[in-house]
Amino acid sequence: MIGTPAPAQDRTARAIRIDTPPRIDGVLDEPFWADIPPVTGFKQRDPVDGAPASERTEVRIAYDEDALYFGFMFFDSEPDRIRRDVLHRGGRIDKDDRVIIGLDTYFDRRNGYIFEVGAPGTQDDALFADESLDRPDWNWDGVFTTETTVNEDGWVLEMEIPFTTIRFADVEEPLMGIAFQRSIRRKNETVIWPHIGQEYRGNIAQSSQYATLTGLKDVRRGHRLEVKPYANLGAQALNGQVGFERESKAGLDLKYGLTSNLTLDLTWNTDFAQVETDNVQINLTRFDLFFPEKREFFLERAGLFEFGTTQETEVFFSRRIGLEDDILGGGRLTGQAGPISVGALALRTESRVPDVDAGAWNSVVRLQANLRERTTMGVIGTSLDAGGSSSRTAGADFVTRFWSSSQFRMWGARVWDSEDGGAEEGNAAARAELELQNERYGLRVQRTHVGKAFDPALGFVRRRDQDQWNVRTALTPRFEASDWARSSWIQLNGERILGTDGELQSRRAGSSLGFVFESGETVAFDWTSRFERLHGPASISGRLLSPGDYRFTSFALGARTNDSRVLSGTVFGSTGSFWGGDRSEVRGGISLKTGPHLTIGGEVSRNEISLPVADGDFATTLIGLNIEGAVSRKLFAGALIQWDNLSKELQANIRVDWIHTPGSDLFLVLDTGYITDDTLDPRLDPWTRRTAVAKLTWLKAF
Repeated sequence: MIGTPAPAQDRTARAIRIDTPPRIDGVLDEPFWADIPPVTGFKQRDPVDGAPASERTEVRIAYDEDALYFGFMFFDSEPDRIRRDVLHRGGRIDKDDRVIIGLDTYFDRRNGYIFEVGAPGTQDDALFADESLDRPDWNWDGVFTTETTVNEDGWVLEMEIPFTTIRFADVEEPLMGIAFQRSIRRKNETVIWPHIGQEYRGNIAQSSQYATLTGLKDVRRGHRLEVKPYANLGAQALNGQVGFERESKAGLDLKYGLTSNLTLDLTWNTDFAQVETDNVQINLTRFDLFFPEKREFFLERAGLFEFGTTQETEVFFSRRIGLEDDILGGGRLTGQAGPISVGALALRTESRVPDVDAGAWNSVVRLQANLRERTTMGVIGTSLDAGGSSSRTAGADFVTRFWSSSQFRMWGARVWDSEDGGAEEGNAAARAELELQNERYGLRVQRTHVGKAFDPALGFVRRRDQDQWNVRTALTPRFEASDWARSSWIQLNGERILGTDGELQSRRAGSSLGFVFESGETVAFDWTSRFERLHGPASISGRLLSPGDYRFTSFALGARTNDSRVLSGTVFGSTGSFWGGDRSEVRGGISLKTGPHLTIGGEVSRNEISLPVADGDFATTLIGLNIEGAVSRKLFAGALIQWDNLSKELQANIRVDWIHTPGSDLFLVLDTGYITDDTLDPRLDPWTRRTAVAKLTWLKAF
């Protein structure tokens, strides 16, 4: 039985030292828990910012020399209605009742760890940088232990985070920033301690607003070695190949703490057999599609290496490494050196033509200095050295965050290729952005320049040869006195793009109106007007467009339900002019949760397009089916099945994951592609690929 709650604490939480660690079983029956004054006084962020939470929360914090321990009591007036349906580690835990712990372990008010736990005890974790959840590293897998129980008072969480899982300052009595955020899903309610209001858009990543965790002393830290060998066995048959080719492979990942603040990762014979397949995308634009990185080695601490504009002009884009050429090995150094964040990466890839060259070195160095609270300056350098030639990129960036969620950000970079000696014109890019943002309004002004020859070898550039102005303004009213309406948004935006020669290329204006109901449902309406000038021929889905001026107007309407429901869905439709013709699009999705062991989701999208060119009338269809099954929190599986009418390929990717010990997995992966075209020559093999792989990893810490 837990003792009487202590008065609500303000911005300080204290960890109490214990002699004997608790048994992590989801029951706070160890005597010391009753003696620890709890953190209380949680306040709402939603629906009524700053109001008392509708359900009480108590958090008790303990530690010994090896770990931090948390005892949570989530009181609930209707414990039978607690949402607890997600068992996948790293799955959509936000559909359940859950808690997130934010830890700023270096106490730099800028970066931190996130530990997320759902009501069934399901885990996820992440690293975030610069108080941003735009691209958190959810693929970082920390080792920690959780167990939960549900009783007549609510649900209980007992949790252990080993000090070897996190990195923190090498001082006798380290201070850390800390915050807790609880979601009560049936009420669509979010509560937080300490209170971080809606004016801070970063939510739980707003580490400058964290409370201070005190009381830590004489904890075990220092060098730590993690060794993670793997072995896999598989068979593969590609199109036109007779029989299956069997392959076995072994490799090793090693993680070593050089200091309490710097970590060295080494990889040898790297393998990504367990990585999920890409979602199919149909390209109806003039530019390259962006496919996100999914490989664990690159996703860990990915935020530290970010530079440029996400999905538009990225100086370092890790998918350029190792997708076509196998990675032989390499290393990565990450961490802190005083006020400076350090990231360095060097990987060796094998040659596509072994008789011509010996392979390539792919290298990145990223440094960020914390000038003062919420202000950062950094530099980056990338290099690709292959076959006697090289391509290097260097850049610098600066960001300062002020008021609540406002910021000024700028970056610039330049490319040097050995072939041109760095003399080619147009090999630079830069961007400046001012954003004024709080819970009621937003204003963003951006200025971007990308030269014709700006092509970083390890980066991603969606559109070159542009000088762009972009302005967006928004009002985001909240209806906290309403029992059926929660919030709304009204947004206006405009964009003008000139070529670097001063010629107009594109112009865009648009507006968006959206409404969020108290129940969690959302509706939105969009209007867009575009102008495009083609100075030369361009291709849309293989159909050639003539040079000239094109004007577009389109309207769109969309809606989605609260995705924590047993049955949830989305629907979207748009219509308008398109490159001198017309385009109509309809897409929708549905998800059914049958309970904690099975979730089935499906998506369909359809485009009807008419262009004023030969063979200009066509349609695109994309169908996807996503099945998630789980036996327990340690054994679960997922299947992604996709088909589109352009490639006419039916693709299936099935992955089973058994976490046999914390941090160690056994993966079983099946990946297939089958051409469904009736006109295919029957003498040809309709199978594009058939792959089956079993991969075993084992984490050993010293």
